[in-house]
Amino acid sequence: MKEEKKIITTFNDAEVTRIINDIKEETYSNVRDKLMVIFLFETGIRASELINIKNQDMTRKSKKIYGKGSKQRLVYISKIMRRYMKKFDEKKIERFKHKNSDELEDYYFLDQMGMQLHRSRLNKILREHGKNVGVREEVRCSPHDCRHYFAQKQLKNGIDVYSLSRLLGHYDTQMTAKED
Repeated sequence: MKEEKKIITTFNDAEVTRIINDIKEETYSNVRDKLMVIFLFETGIRASELINIKNQDMTRKSKKIYGKGSKQRLVYISKIMRRYMKKFDEKKIERFKHKNSDELEDYYFLDQMGMQLHRSRLNKILREHGKNVGVREEVRCSPHDCRHYFAQKQLKNGIDVYSLSRLLGHYDTQMTAKED
C-alpha cells in the first residue's frame, strides 16, 4: 500500500519575523539566542550543526558546517547575520573578559559559564518565543521546523531540489523530497 504523505506545517514569514523581533538584544544571552534563531531560519542547518560550530570554522562570509557522516559544506552568511555576529562577538568578549581563553570551550555559541550550549536550549528558545508571539498550534516550534521553513522558502524562490539537497547537507535528493 502506498504510504500517505504527510504535509509538514511550518512557520510562515510573519511568524518568523515576530519570533526574531521578540528576542531582545540587551544581554549576551539575548544576542546569542537571536543570532542562533536567525542562523536556523536563514541557513537551514541542523540544531546539532549549530551548537557544534567552532570558533575557527567561522568567517564573515561563510561558515563551514560539519554535518551527518562527517560531511562538510559551506553555508552563506547574510548581511543581517554578519551584523548580529559582530554584535554577538562584542557581547561575548564582554561576557567572558574575566576568564582566560583556556577556561572557555572552543565553540562559537557558549552558555553563561563558557561551555558548549546544549540543543535543549535551542528548543526552549523557539518554544518560548513562538508562544510569546502566537505561532499557530500546528507548528511545533522546533529547530527542525526552522529547517523545513528554510527548505520550503528556497523551493518557493525557485531553487531546484538538487541544489536544495546540497544546502541541507543531503547527498540524496530523495531525502530532501521527504523534508518538504
